[in-house]
Amino acid sequence: LGVLLIAASAVAGPAPKGPAPQVQPPVNDDLGITAGLGYHTNYIWRGVNFGQHWVDASLAGAIPLMESTRLAWDVNYGSLAGDQDHITSNALPPGFGFTGNSFQRLQLGAAFQRDVGAVTVSLGYRYYRNMGGLTQSGNPLGLGVFNNDLGMRDGQEVSLGLATAIGPINVATSANFDFVNSSWYFDFDANTNIAITDSVSVVPFFNVGYGINQRWQFNPGMFKNPGVFPPGFLDLNGPSSVSGWTAINTGFRFPIKLNSRATLTPYIAANLPLGSMNNLGFNAFPFALGTNDTAFKSVLTGGVTLSVRF
Repeated sequence: LGVLLIAASAVAGPAPKGPAPQVQPPVNDDLGITAGLGYHTNYIWRGVNFGQHWVDASLAGAIPLMESTRLAWDVNYGSLAGDQDHITSNALPPGFGFTGNSFQRLQLGAAFQRDVGAVTVSLGYRYYRNMGGLTQSGNPLGLGVFNNDLGMRDGQEVSLGLATAIGPINVATSANFDFVNSSWYFDFDANTNIAITDSVSVVPFFNVGYGINQRWQFNPGMFKNPGVFPPGFLDLNGPSSVSGWTAINTGFRFPIKLNSRATLTPYIAANLPLGSMNNLGFNAFPFALGTNDTAFKSVLTGGVTLSVRF
């Protein structure tokens, strides 16, 4: 019997192997959307310190369109948590209408981005919806001559941007035109990533801005300080807008990868206003009782952001 089995196996040849198991590609469950939640000791926007204790939430993503081209989009909503604005006058107690103003901002942005060799070119649009006490015009005394001096407008910008890497340094610049407020803003940004461990990095960054007819979306009279008593006589020598270098914002970010999707990023930064923002104040009260120049002073800030990719 054993001889017969050996002979049969020799005739039949080796047993055929089964089909190779198919390796299933990993399921791509990444939606390409990043959600963020942040706290910032101060809300700094283009060099101006709007106030303390800013909390914001954001969504951002990118939609591939064709080779090397995508549509990037983002939504951001923020608010001064303690209504501690640095724009309006500090001469009167809170609750009188000139101090402790609330401020909220909604931003909607979209940009076409295309990789051209080592450079990324972007053409974008951004809408600003400003809300809260800082957007209110007029004053509680009902003096009509001052009614246009307070308040903010919404903004709508078109922008052109360039970004590239010079060795380990990432650089970017953009030109932004707010066609609602007739103002230009240009900026230059540089940063680099220094890995400390597989999950912890240090990112030094530097940003500087230049404005033309820049009012930070406030009404034109915001910089014209009250000059003499009685009301109605304004110091019209003050500028109605700023043209020139605005501020340097520089510091360090410390991104910490919590897992493959979540990153916690504490940061510390210094905001250093430049010459064009000297001697600026807000015409928050018609009797020259004092204006708040905190928004235009140098300040050390910090905060933390949690971002999660879906």
